[in-house]
Amino acid sequence: MEDDYYMNNKRMLAWIGLAFVFLASVGFSYAYFSNNITNQDVKDQVVSTGTLELTYVDGPQVVLENMKPGDSLTKEINIKNTGTLNASYNLVWQELTNEIENDEMVIEASCIRIDNTTNEESGTCSGIDVTAITGGALKRKIDIEPNIAHKYSIKITFKNIDADQNYNQGKKFNGVLGVSEYTKPNFATDSWVDIIDIVKSGLGSEYNVGDTKSIELGNFGTHTVRVANNTTSEECGNDGFSQTACGFVIEFADIISTYNMNSTATTVGGWPASSMYTYLNNDIYNAMPAVIKNGIIDTFSVSGRGAADSSNFTSTDKLYLLAPGEIYGGWSYSYDTANELTRQLDYYKNLGVTADNSDGAIKKLGTSSEYWWFRTGYSNNVSSFFFATDSGSWGNAGDANNAYGVSPAFRIG
Repeated sequence: MEDDYYMNNKRMLAWIGLAFVFLASVGFSYAYFSNNITNQDVKDQVVSTGTLELTYVDGPQVVLENMKPGDSLTKEINIKNTGTLNASYNLVWQELTNEIENDEMVIEASCIRIDNTTNEESGTCSGIDVTAITGGALKRKIDIEPNIAHKYSIKITFKNIDADQNYNQGKKFNGVLGVSEYTKPNFATDSWVDIIDIVKSGLGSEYNVGDTKSIELGNFGTHTVRVANNTTSEECGNDGFSQTACGFVIEFADIISTYNMNSTATTVGGWPASSMYTYLNNDIYNAMPAVIKNGIIDTFSVSGRGAADSSNFTSTDKLYLLAPGEIYGGWSYSYDTANELTRQLDYYKNLGVTADNSDGAIKKLGTSSEYWWFRTGYSNNVSSFFFATDSGSWGNAGDANNAYGVSPAFRIG
């Protein structure tokens, strides 16, 4: 495979100056992309040798002088599949400098599908909704058939918010657009910036459930996280349903540390009022790399209560402990008052983890298997939360002031 980029190095910085008047010179240059892949004969298969070829075609640089809020510029680009096989590509920023604050520089695009043989319009292709310009890919995994071209009309706008925008004086904006080959994401090797961008692009399901990655937690050391879930079932849309096992969920595959669930040795106030909640969302959360924290989304959590309270608890979490029903398939234990308000995570479902087949729920602190906490209060008494044992089975006689393992989850999206 060969990648050839011929990049127009004409760039102009957008300088915005003068009080109440925004003066800018905004330059866009475009990259040429060609990708050739020749299939080789595969053992035990009979295939026709084909060629993948994408060509990115564009004209001169576009420059808009004296740009002010409300102004926009447009540009057409063409991406052609001149090969004989289906192809997929990403529309990306090859280079980007954007100092414009408050997401006020936005991009959108429409797309027309062209038959290369007749040079006539043949259906539509997916465009780009209005979105703030950031460093991520504009659009990922765009499929294109042989002998088809995608003709984009791209519009870039400096938003007018009908308010004082003088904070953007003296800022720079410059971009170089291009395309790149789409390849299946790899959780272990992709950067966190790419992982977050891919998930936000709606392609989280491209990652394999169970894939792992190391994460540095400062004084807590190096730990392993894994993809625990990448689907959203219909029940996730029900009112009052916990979102803790919905969407793209990452969980720690090991135990970070040990800590008490509640130093008061009580279930009063449940998970949101526990010592663990504070420890998790302060000490451990603050030890996480900033790039990951920037991608973590708020998660609506439902937690079962202990005997001292009369209703389940809800909270909005960054990091959260799991619940028994998110681990064990068919969980319906009556002393978990929220047992019907969550679902089993894809990871444990794929392993077939149940209360009677629990090896897949074993977690280790270093090299030793340990007990680890769930966020669910045991409704038959006032002092216990549920937990997983060192054999992966569940327990409910864990006094809240016991120091068991801490192994949280979080969502990105």
